[in-house]
Amino acid sequence: MSANRKRMTWIAAVVVVLALVPVVAGSFTVSLLNDIGIGALVALGLVLLTGVGGATSFGQAAFVGIAAYATAWLTTTQGMSPWIGLLFALLLTGLSALAIGMLTLRLGGHFLPLSTIAWGLSIAMLFGNVDALGRHTGLSNIPPLQVAGWSLADPRSMYYLIWVVVGLACLFSHNLLQSRPGRAIRGLRGGATLLASVGADAYRVRLSLFVTAALFAGLAGWLYAHMNRFVSPSPFDVRASIEYLLMAVAG
Repeated sequence: MSANRKRMTWIAAVVVVLALVPVVAGSFTVSLLNDIGIGALVALGLVLLTGVGGATSFGQAAFVGIAAYATAWLTTTQGMSPWIGLLFALLLTGLSALAIGMLTLRLGGHFLPLSTIAWGLSIAMLFGNVDALGRHTGLSNIPPLQVAGWSLADPRSMYYLIWVVVGLACLFSHNLLQSRPGRAIRGLRGGATLLASVGADAYRVRLSLFVTAALFAGLAGWLYAHMNRFVSPSPFDVRASIEYLLMAVAG
């Protein structure tokens, strides 16, 4: 059996097992796997950013929080659909990542990780000090997701959406790394001089990768908000960012 066929066999086996879990497992296991899937999305972005691109970030939880609060505010105070909340969450997360990246990604050495700690702390503190976001009490009564009129309030229903999104994110990451921009991303560890020799701008490549990782975190934040139907500042601080980074390293 060829290596590619073995790989496809393993992937198919994993998909079948994941599909059968809600049928045979209890509610606690399903809820735990939902949390694992959301964490996996953030960790996947960190694998691209840190593991492949070589840029360490201690602030990914802040991007999760930006998206979670964005969709929570839009759906609870403005009465908008959670699917519109997804667009708003990704837009706000992407713009925030772009602004932060433009300010910090030119830093070298240990200054870049330290700057990510600084803005990670600042954004988490901002969540707890804005009246419109409920301050430290947070926002509750976030509406559940609905697909074609079918509510995903039940963890078993949400399970399939989360893991389909994780699968699509893995497929996107694989295709990205096999593409021409992916070769430039893998070349980031060789430094700006190496990338310049093949006509690539290290800063632009790193910035695009930074925004991509933030969008993965934003997607996780949107799922988190509508799965738990409550957000508060504590899950989005630097401690949570360190845990995400440990997930990526362990994975």
